[in-house]
Amino acid sequence: MEVQAPVELDLPEEGWDERAVRGYELNAWVVCPRKCWFLQRQLTMEAHSPYVELGRLIHQEALAAPPQGSFREVPIEGFARIDKIAGELVYEIKRSPRKQEAHRLQLLYYLYLLRERGLNLKGVLLYPEQNRRETVTLDEVGLQQLQHALDAITQLRQQPLPPHVPKPMSICRTCAYQELCWCDENPSEKEEQP
Repeated sequence: MEVQAPVELDLPEEGWDERAVRGYELNAWVVCPRKCWFLQRQLTMEAHSPYVELGRLIHQEALAAPPQGSFREVPIEGFARIDKIAGELVYEIKRSPRKQEAHRLQLLYYLYLLRERGLNLKGVLLYPEQNRRETVTLDEVGLQQLQHALDAITQLRQQPLPPHVPKPMSICRTCAYQELCWCDENPSEKEEQP
């Protein structure tokens, strides 16, 4: 079996803290680049969202009784926060698997950041309400997806205006940014059909 050298992502060297991509930016970018653009500019609407509050409660309940030897809400240099580490597993706790690809990319990013710090761990997406879990491993395909997303997010930061979204998507109904994006329209009336 041939051992390959680890793939390195193209991340900025200088000014890392101010240019670092946060995990929630990756998540938002997958769901909606416009939401990501708002988050990058500290336009946060989620404090008043009942869906975000429900997710927060599920998250707190899942972390309420951690097993011996586990760590909760582990920060990575001020720009990422891991929900839980237990043994060799990194847990990302989510309310619903509806945005699973966004959750997966966010967890891959955390696994990459930990690997860069000498920890080769596996990830687990945990959906307590559905009693469901999915194992996530940082591999070549995941690294390529991650690099593509990081490049797109970096380009998005340079845009003076939010990206155009031609019409509301199904996700808009529960989005905290719905009123900001569609203040003149009712998203449920013009929603994109799957």
